[in-house]
Amino acid sequence: MEIDKPYIAQKSAFFGLFHYMVYTPTNSKLHHFECCYPPLLAGELKDLFSLDDEKFAARLTKCSKYEQSINGNLLVNGYVSADKQFVSLRLYQFSQIDYQPVSDIRYLQGESAFKAAQVFGL
Repeated sequence: MEIDKPYIAQKSAFFGLFHYMVYTPTNSKLHHFECCYPPLLAGELKDLFSLDDEKFAARLTKCSKYEQSINGNLLVNGYVSADKQFVSLRLYQFSQIDYQPVSDIRYLQGESAFKAAQVFGL
């Protein structure tokens, strides 16, 4: 997943041999994550990810934590900052031989990002 937002920067480490991304407002390092969910949550997660940005963030405040499964056919993939002030999310569903994107990438900052981290167990 490529992030091209002004509040994300790439930094170098160890004489430029390694690179990592940070959320610039808090200088917090980003970490990639993948969470699998069972088919029972398909309707709820698809409905959540189909909402516009404001409604998406508002719905997250009403959600409890989604329980992950080992081999679920739904996948939420993205990045989270170490301080949980930035989260990017995208929903995928297993189809045929691989996970296919179901939603656009969602970018959350501040309290919305913190709540998303709690709901998705990041």
